[in-house]
Amino acid sequence: ATPYRVQVYRKGTVVHLGRYATAEEGARAYAATPEGIADLAARDAPPPPPQPQLPSNSELSSSELIRSERSRTGFKGVSKMGSGATPYRVQVYRKGTVVHLGRYATA
Repeated sequence: ATPYRVQVYRKGTVVHLGRYATAEEGARAYAATPEGIADLAARDAPPPPPQPQLPSNSELSSSELIRSERSRTGFKGVSKMGSGATPYRVQVYRKGTVVHLGRYATA
């Protein structure tokens, strides 16, 4: 009997590597694949260096804020989204992706 099935995903497709009598045999088969080798490398890699501590919003003085003449709010990354309790939206682009940082009562 071979109750342990091993499979990987490659480019969105399931690739079946086989069926094995024991979980350990299946784990050996997986460890020999490019996916298994990458998993082992990631597991054994040193942890990333700590990120510098960013100041909180209240710790920034108005001279440290990034002004923008192109923005109607006067600040880069800040846009007004309406007139409710938190009409100002803050977002940045990172590696082509929009990252929403929050909504605030004042610009």
